[in-house]
Amino acid sequence: MPKKSYFCLIVSSVIILCANMTIAKAPPVPRDRAEIEKVLAKVTPSKEMPEMNVVLLADMNDHGIDEHGYPVWQKRWALLLGGKNAGDYNETQVNLFGKAIGDYNEIIAGKTNVKVMTAWEWPSDEQFESADVIVAYCYLNWNPQRLKQVEEYLSKGGGLVVIHPATWTKPAPSAKVAKLLGISGYRLYRHGIVNMKITALDNPICKGLPEIIKLDDEVYWPSVEQTDIETLAASDEKVGDSKQIQQAIFWTHTFGKGRVFGCQLGHNNWTFDDPYLRILLFRGIAWAGNQSPYRFDSLVMKGASLKTMKE
Repeated sequence: MPKKSYFCLIVSSVIILCANMTIAKAPPVPRDRAEIEKVLAKVTPSKEMPEMNVVLLADMNDHGIDEHGYPVWQKRWALLLGGKNAGDYNETQVNLFGKAIGDYNEIIAGKTNVKVMTAWEWPSDEQFESADVIVAYCYLNWNPQRLKQVEEYLSKGGGLVVIHPATWTKPAPSAKVAKLLGISGYRLYRHGIVNMKITALDNPICKGLPEIIKLDDEVYWPSVEQTDIETLAASDEKVGDSKQIQQAIFWTHTFGKGRVFGCQLGHNNWTFDDPYLRILLFRGIAWAGNQSPYRFDSLVMKGASLKTMKE
């Protein structure tokens, strides 16, 4: 074979190899521990811990490494929320990105009085009957039967939390889904820095938070279908060449006696280790379950991405 052919073969092989490699992304710089402690100190921790049934809904991973990690989220947040008797008994860490953060015995110390159940693709009829709150982190494929099931669940006072892909309605945006969730589907998306503005600083869920929080994740916009929501946090996003809109990133919504909490972030696994994301999401879960929003504040720093001032 001529040298030129050998050279072309080598170059082609390198190109194919590089195309199939996943380039590791650098995680965000950890938050300062003192900064988060200061935020948490601005509220009175909840002392009442009535029994709470939480369903964590996940599905097969459908993205790259350290993205949309539904199965690992389900296993590790079962441990974080429910303790050592919840979820996968072989799981020993609660952070989603990288090696285990924190001492396992310290992480599982204390009682949350939460019974965690796990579901795959869609909750069972029994889980809809017993759940105080269902937390969905995966794409949800809607049909008339599922719409009816969620409508009945919320009407009776159930709680629902939708995270990232669960807000991107499949098979298509729907006014019927928006009636239940507050928002249904988007037209655009981007990955990168999200300068999130807390727009409801007086809301108990947002109490103590700074006005601007910078995160590295993915944002969707604009909402295709949207009903009455309270926007807790938003991001300014551009539509077209000049028009800018304020897109809801976190929101609350009610349907019947039920409560819905929406969280648009969650593309990167490391986002679930960010204490600010945890504050909002934990408080949203508690609120949706008709509990004090500060019920899970004690879990925020367990296995979270934090640094001390000396680091």
